[in-house]
Amino acid sequence: MHAALVLCAALSAYAQEPVFPAFESLEALRAGLQSDLAASGVARRAAEGLTPAEARRKVKALLGNALPGAYVDAAFDDPLTQPIPGLEDHFNHAPENHGTYEDYRKLFMTEERIAGGARFLAEHRDLLTSVEARFGVDPALLVSFVGVETYYGRATGKFDVFNALYTITMKVPGRSDWAARELAEFLKLCRAEGAGIHSIAGSYAGAFGYGQFMPSSANAYAVDFDGNGKRDLFAWPDALASVANYTARHGYERGGSFAPGSRNWSAVYAYNHSDFYVRVVLELREAVLSRAGAGV
Repeated sequence: MHAALVLCAALSAYAQEPVFPAFESLEALRAGLQSDLAASGVARRAAEGLTPAEARRKVKALLGNALPGAYVDAAFDDPLTQPIPGLEDHFNHAPENHGTYEDYRKLFMTEERIAGGARFLAEHRDLLTSVEARFGVDPALLVSFVGVETYYGRATGKFDVFNALYTITMKVPGRSDWAARELAEFLKLCRAEGAGIHSIAGSYAGAFGYGQFMPSSANAYAVDFDGNGKRDLFAWPDALASVANYTARHGYERGGSFAPGSRNWSAVYAYNHSDFYVRVVLELREAVLSRAGAGV
């Protein structure tokens, strides 16, 4: 039906012209109409999403020769590789995109999360001090990051990361290019770390680990802080050091101000491009420090 309407509209448009300077024959006219219909089909498919084959081609084009083709094909051919029903709906409900800051802060500024941050700061003091010595990032800020991101490691996400990014690539047109790039980065990460492509769980957006890194960030900023030969974002030494490395590489200044517009404020903003997010991370940091100082 849609194709017929496009054809009628195209014929009507041509009929309004007294001459056809661009078409010297009926065959040329037919070819022009078919081209219009093909373009319309491409636009319609883009709005509806990609097929599995199109998603695969998109990721493989991004990878180029970075990985063996057989490895990539095996990932897409794996029986466990499946789109996640309804996952695309999560993008309409991100808390930092809705409501007021007061609504947002209530999710994080709870008594349990503040007390948990103070305990985490005390229990991991030696590790946090070592990370600070290397990267220069305030320990309480690192605690606040993981407090907001995963509730100190208690909520790291339940979605298969590969399948989450695969679903977004196919079913969220506005984020398809981004998700395909992250899926390509995830395959690189799995290959480098010797991890199974369906062995890592994370958020609906494909972030994973205690600090919720996207695959591209993990490839660029994750570090092997405990020296065991693996960059394990589900191990506190590597996770905290990786968050510190990310923050330092985005302009963090040891001992600097956290005022809006400062280098440290911008470094936190780089982690999640949301003013609400920066405000709540810094507010939780202050609350954790206050609670830790009170010895409670």
